[in-house]
Amino acid sequence: MTPAATSFFTKVPVDERYDDWLTYPVRRRVLVVVRTVTTLTRLLDVLSLLRTDHRVQVVFTHDPHRTAIFGAGVPEALHRLGAPVVPWDQAVATPFDLALAASENDELHRLDAPVLLFAHGIGFQKYYPGGTVVAGMNPRRLVRNGRVVPAAVVLSHADQLEQLRRACPPAAERGVVVGDPTHDRLLASTHRAPRYRRELGSGDRMPVLLASTWGPGSLIGADPDLPARLTSELDVDLFQVTVVLHPGIWAHGTWQVRAWLDRPGLTVLPPERGWQAALVGARCVITDEGSLALYAASVRAPLLLGGTRAATTVPGSPLAELAAAAPRLPAGSPRHAIETVANDFSGIAQRAVDLPGKCAETLRRLLYDHLRLPEPDTAAAFPAADTPEPSTRPVTAFVAGGRPGEVMRFPASVPRHPLPGQHVVAHETDAELAELDGAAIVYNDLAGTGEFGHWAGTVLRRWPAARLAAARDGDRCLVRTHDGDDFTLRATGCGDPVLLASVAYLRLLHGLPVAGHYRVRQGDREITVVAGS
Repeated sequence: MTPAATSFFTKVPVDERYDDWLTYPVRRRVLVVVRTVTTLTRLLDVLSLLRTDHRVQVVFTHDPHRTAIFGAGVPEALHRLGAPVVPWDQAVATPFDLALAASENDELHRLDAPVLLFAHGIGFQKYYPGGTVVAGMNPRRLVRNGRVVPAAVVLSHADQLEQLRRACPPAAERGVVVGDPTHDRLLASTHRAPRYRRELGSGDRMPVLLASTWGPGSLIGADPDLPARLTSELDVDLFQVTVVLHPGIWAHGTWQVRAWLDRPGLTVLPPERGWQAALVGARCVITDEGSLALYAASVRAPLLLGGTRAATTVPGSPLAELAAAAPRLPAGSPRHAIETVANDFSGIAQRAVDLPGKCAETLRRLLYDHLRLPEPDTAAAFPAADTPEPSTRPVTAFVAGGRPGEVMRFPASVPRHPLPGQHVVAHETDAELAELDGAAIVYNDLAGTGEFGHWAGTVLRRWPAARLAAARDGDRCLVRTHDGDDFTLRATGCGDPVLLASVAYLRLLHGLPVAGHYRVRQGDREITVVAGS
């Protein structure tokens, strides 16, 4: 072994000559080849089957000299993961017992290890752009110098054996059907849907997931303003909109993408963590012709498709069948379609995945056969999906309105059509100055106001356009009118008590008494308000 190959031992113990220095009794070493963040997330599902075996040391590598078009973010993702990383030059100079990859486009033929090659999506549903080579089955990569590179091409369905035979006949004998690890990990997570909704901050709102693959015809590529438009059309008290973008989109730059998605009330997930949890928790998934559409169908998530029909989808594939069958997101206002969507395309998803619920068992056997180790005594199983790490910019100013007996609210910073009784509700310290200048209601939390009466009087003097000062106090809303009348409002089933300040405003606007016992509608939901002076 060359000095260059051992110079990184102090960071990652991959040289057998140093085994006497190790604490854990490592017997096998596995190399994970990461081409993109997408391939990393895919391989992490596979690695979950090795995660507790102290006989196996796992290390990661990526080739900085032959990066993918969408290779941005790989070093950062590995760093956040805390993954042990060896340089590519060291990886190709070091023998490993096994190598895992989810793209055939790296120089896998240079590795000194048997390679298990996985698809980086649900099967092989796409052509490479501009041609008819199936992504994941490029014969120029699967066979190098007359030798089939992978020791096994891991397939999710038996139909893909014929697909592999057509694409690259020499590699067909290496095809092994094990099912789909990501699919089965989703199945192992469905019972956690309520927990994932809590982690995402959904509350009792309807969770809506926007999931886009990359490219000009994708959901976001065809309609970049869709996230902003949905936050302007879906009542913030009734819907939660979460965005998951393909790692390739983040190649625009993390700062830039987050700037484009910087909308109050919009929840954004990082590309490497949380999409599985958001998918399991969603009650409506809006996506395009990518793998996530089939994964959504596999867990029976109600589905709407956007974007344009993709020329890269393999004809006759399960994804092509799903694209033809699923309803499209309406071009106009999508609210009714989102509220009422109810479909089940799990039968189509089954065409992409064999052995549902059995992948952990079949895949672990394959891994340990190649590692030449007996399997652990524990049952093979995928862990539930990681809890999400959402980023949500809070709504600090609302546009609210309605007629007597109804109320609705939207983020004030997003343009929308006028509402009856429209008014702005702005947080005393967190809203922008322009929002406070025109606000009809200025609010804060009671804990931040001190004594309510003194605070309310000060607020109404400072902001002369305000008709009400309101303070959130647990499940109550304390209100003082510009004329000096005080009210306390409560409601069952009200997620944010500040909403009740808008109820009081609308009643005053229409000459109705604030005090009393009455019902107010929010879309199809009804709340009962009890207000006293």
